[in-house]
Amino acid sequence: MEKEELYKLLVPIKPKTTFAQSEHPEQPDYSIIYNWAALPHIKGLQHQVPADNYSSITDSSEIDVFYIHPTGFFGRHWNCRVDKNIASYDRTELMLINQASAFNESCNIYVPHYRQATYYSYFDKGEDGFNAHDLAYRDIEDAFEYYLENFNNGKPFIIAAHSQGSLHGQRLIHNKIQNTSLKGQMICAYLIGYMIPENHFKTLFPNLEPSISPTDTGTIITWATVMEDYIRAREKTIFWLPDGWTKQDMGQKIISTNPLSWTLDDVWVNTLDKNLAVTTKAKNYNFADRLAKEYSGSIKSIIPSNQQDFNCKINPSNGLLETKGELVDKIRKLVTSGDLHSFDISLFWGSLRKNVKDRIQAFI
Repeated sequence: MEKEELYKLLVPIKPKTTFAQSEHPEQPDYSIIYNWAALPHIKGLQHQVPADNYSSITDSSEIDVFYIHPTGFFGRHWNCRVDKNIASYDRTELMLINQASAFNESCNIYVPHYRQATYYSYFDKGEDGFNAHDLAYRDIEDAFEYYLENFNNGKPFIIAAHSQGSLHGQRLIHNKIQNTSLKGQMICAYLIGYMIPENHFKTLFPNLEPSISPTDTGTIITWATVMEDYIRAREKTIFWLPDGWTKQDMGQKIISTNPLSWTLDDVWVNTLDKNLAVTTKAKNYNFADRLAKEYSGSIKSIIPSNQQDFNCKINPSNGLLETKGELVDKIRKLVTSGDLHSFDISLFWGSLRKNVKDRIQAFI
């Protein structure tokens, strides 16, 4: 998103009061089904597949995935209430169908609703954005603890997340997994679309390693997708470290894994025979309307992208996952910048789906 478009978006979504002066949404109770966006035994969008030759399980797997969805809230409050009648629920459904669904062949899928921080929180110049993320994270930790006590039953699990979800996932693994017996249950963590600076990896994860192969386990897998040679315009973004919140330079080297080769090699890898890119269909839904307030009720589905051919590699200087090729050229006509953040998972849906199976097999 270029600066002019970003400014136009931020003006109407800036919260009206400070975080301290705000009335915050009611804390979700995870013993109530309503407060889960997805549970494995309840058929939902997370179980959809893009073609008949793909299949989904419900709650019959010996492996779980705890998935934390990204930001879908563009309202004028610091945190979003859990409410399936507002527009943010449309976006949660889109995330279930084009992100969480990649796990539905191999895993029981658990997805909590949470009081996600507003998109504006990333651009706040004071402490309010940090406070909004603290509140959101509190829900993620509560949901994870409820999941462990009531659903997991000692099964191996995967942590999966995107964007804001990955920011909370980083913190969850640091606080609740890496220094506990749960480390032995965690197959891996896909923390996609939120930077993990190379210089801070060991501060966050002193007992874990970044992934370097398609079948290593107990590791962190992450990437951030852009078009070839694109440099992100934003200078800094918020980032949590064990001693508190910081704002980190967006241009610094980040940890990355190539989601086609699942290695760190900085060579171009082609998608054909390795992947299926998917696209989302939503009847009577405007994908570009970030200011909508009410849930649309649109019928959503995923299908294979018409074009599948593209290449990607890790930029050795900054760690960004660069892409080029026919599918990327098609996307270029639809977006206003070379940042493919919204496509981090849908571009690599098939490759991710296979890699989940490969890492599970290596773990067991």
